[in-house]
Amino acid sequence: MSFREQCQVVLTHPMSFLVKIWDEFQAKRLTKTVLPYTLVGPERIRNLHRLACYIERERIPGDVVECGVCNGGTAAVLARSATRSPLSRTIWLFDSFQGMPNVTEHDETGGGRETAQSHIGKEVGDIERVKEVLMLARADMRRVRIVPGWFLDTFPGARIERIAILNIDADWYESVRLCLDTFYDRVVPGGFVSFDDYGHWPGCRKAVDEFFEARQLTYKLHQVDYTARWFQKK
Repeated sequence: MSFREQCQVVLTHPMSFLVKIWDEFQAKRLTKTVLPYTLVGPERIRNLHRLACYIERERIPGDVVECGVCNGGTAAVLARSATRSPLSRTIWLFDSFQGMPNVTEHDETGGGRETAQSHIGKEVGDIERVKEVLMLARADMRRVRIVPGWFLDTFPGARIERIAILNIDADWYESVRLCLDTFYDRVVPGGFVSFDDYGHWPGCRKAVDEFFEARQLTYKLHQVDYTARWFQKK
């Protein structure tokens, strides 16, 4: 956009332009804060920030749920606005905090499972580091629920009625499918579902594609970078 076109936007929609500039500034500052606490790159961080800002601006009701937290970098991005929301949101953070679970035949890569298997028990999150980055992001800890344990054990006890953002960073086929089977129906119209691993791990892609087929969903999966995808539920 040329300088003249930018000036025209300011004159025509001054508030929306200023809000966009402010959001971009906040996203850059927040990205710098959370990068030491995540394996997710800046592009995916900024996209989650945009989704978090959208549900506030459009007053989409519901809690925010992240499945796969590790050390809390992306959780902090979502929690910064969600825990301050006038819609009284809670942010739910699910992680085993014991590293990556076992893989299945659905998670095979190339000629075998060596790549996937090498991650079993790795990427172990630390709850204290999660709390640390949440506080650095100025999240209201009274609205944060950190739920340690394997998804099969912790999901049934989670009393979540409505979800505005469901962020799934669960890597493997069975984990991703369990996240969708458990929480998709609670995502409200206008809410978002985000996948961190769709383009990287074949098990994640298979779980998402099968779920779409089983539910006859036709949503466009928007691409963030080589791996992350998201869609908005109607």
